[in-house]
Amino acid sequence: MSTITILRGDWRPAIRALPEGQAVVALGDVHGHDDLFAALQEALAEGLAGASEAHFVQLGDLVDRGPASLAALKRAKAGVAGAACVTLMGNHEDRMLRAMLTGDPAEKRAWLSFGGVETLGSAGLRPDDPSWPERLADELGPDLLEWMTALPRSYRLGDLLFVHAGIDPQIPLDRQSDHTLMWTRRPWLESPGPYPEGVAVLHGHTPTAPVDLNHPHRINLDTGAFRTGLLSGLVIVGDRMRLVQAAR
Repeated sequence: MSTITILRGDWRPAIRALPEGQAVVALGDVHGHDDLFAALQEALAEGLAGASEAHFVQLGDLVDRGPASLAALKRAKAGVAGAACVTLMGNHEDRMLRAMLTGDPAEKRAWLSFGGVETLGSAGLRPDDPSWPERLADELGPDLLEWMTALPRSYRLGDLLFVHAGIDPQIPLDRQSDHTLMWTRRPWLESPGPYPEGVAVLHGHTPTAPVDLNHPHRINLDTGAFRTGLLSGLVIVGDRMRLVQAAR
């Protein structure tokens, strides 16, 4: 088993301040690397200790590409004790559900080419088994499948907006499409902000390393764990924040 190291950055002014006593952590794209997820979840939970109101947000893309997608889903559903826990719908969960539930051959092919083969493997299934959608649903079980289908596309906490991919900066927040929130890259990534209602956006979806904490209006926490072995999270406590990462 490979060694996982927890890296903690220095505290610095928060991208947007929270009220005193409030804390939130956000964790980027896991992509089936449940060992990194477990280690980082524990480290991030430490940052919530002592907060009178704690929030834990996973930004989506728990599944695909890595070896333990089902374990990562179960870990996210279980949550973190003492915190209001939210997992967002990533584009990979979206595509997985469409492949499983629609019966559309094109959706099945798209997901399998998108990292779904590894997710099937984590359930002990093979893509050449035509019954894999039904068998995968059985492996997930009704509670986990119901939880997945109900995952939100965004989460708002004060002036912080958590989404998987990003937003359309030209559209009010209450009119953002699900497709934009889960799939967008451009022109979002080139937009300097500010964004509607003055929010700062915490997101993943587009692998980027190192994490840029200097942008005044957004932070991308996807550091491509499936290929870099680096999973990133952010702790915001009151008016300060720090980067926390699990590195293999």
